[in-house]
Amino acid sequence: MKLPILATAAGLLLSAAASGQHTQLNDDGTLSVIGLNSGYVHNAAAGSLCTDFNSNNQFAGNMIDIAPAVDMEITGVDMNLASVGNTAEIEVWYIPGTSVGNESSSAGWTSLGTFTGTSAGTDLPSFFDMSGNGMTFVGGQTYGLYFDCISYGNGDTVRYTNGSGAGGGPNGEDQWSNADLMITANAGKGTGGHGGSTFSPRNWNGCIHYDTGSGGGFTLSSTGLTAGATTTVSTTGGTPGTLVYVCYSLTGGGPTATPYGMADLSKPIRALKTQTADAAGETSLDRGIPAGWAGQMVYMQALNVTGPGAGVFSNQLVDTIL
Repeated sequence: MKLPILATAAGLLLSAAASGQHTQLNDDGTLSVIGLNSGYVHNAAAGSLCTDFNSNNQFAGNMIDIAPAVDMEITGVDMNLASVGNTAEIEVWYIPGTSVGNESSSAGWTSLGTFTGTSAGTDLPSFFDMSGNGMTFVGGQTYGLYFDCISYGNGDTVRYTNGSGAGGGPNGEDQWSNADLMITANAGKGTGGHGGSTFSPRNWNGCIHYDTGSGGGFTLSSTGLTAGATTTVSTTGGTPGTLVYVCYSLTGGGPTATPYGMADLSKPIRALKTQTADAAGETSLDRGIPAGWAGQMVYMQALNVTGPGAGVFSNQLVDTIL
């Protein structure tokens, strides 16, 4: 009875060899055939920092460290999940200092909450709205973050990448940074929360979306969304005298390729009234919300067109109409 299984495995290995691929066991014990990866890199808007979406391994979670340069709230994250179209669920934890050395115990960790999103598939960003969690990460401090996919048992496998061990972190961890934030890789995690197996080094595949409250950069904001009422949608930090498009989607947070880069909106994308940034680089628009839209989730983003084929995307807003 073992011969068919062996033959199947041998056939898989031969097929992989013939196609220039190789095999490995993932951290969760599944067999992975790895070839040329898409290497998708999310073109993040202002107020976002992304690692690479180039997974070659998987299990149930990731731990990273973040070092904000300014005070910030994490408003959302993108994850790399193998499932497609599932309602996935993650719990996000933080610890002051570092996750290194704190991987296997819940002591010192605090839960930011449990968040849901729709899985987009391997090496594509699956968005989780974390706005309103109330936690301010203080500039100049370091924090560990743990993304625990509690719906792993439903097929929402967390995809990540084996670390190089030759990065810029204190122990050779890979790092990503912009002017506001640095992400340092740490470990992959198995099932069972903090007590699950730890695998290191493993690079988280994801994006952190944040709000510094500083008004810097091209920024989109609204006064809140209530069915049958009017909201004021504003942008700041634009280039004076240039066109500004405020766009929205009712279907998701992208990404969608545009002539100006990747928008954090899914098709169909609709634009509100086109405006021209004033001398301060600002716009403001009052918009009525249909009474029948209560309960609808809305994704919004603005684009400041600064020239032919050139423009800047704002942060992404995700809100449910009350």
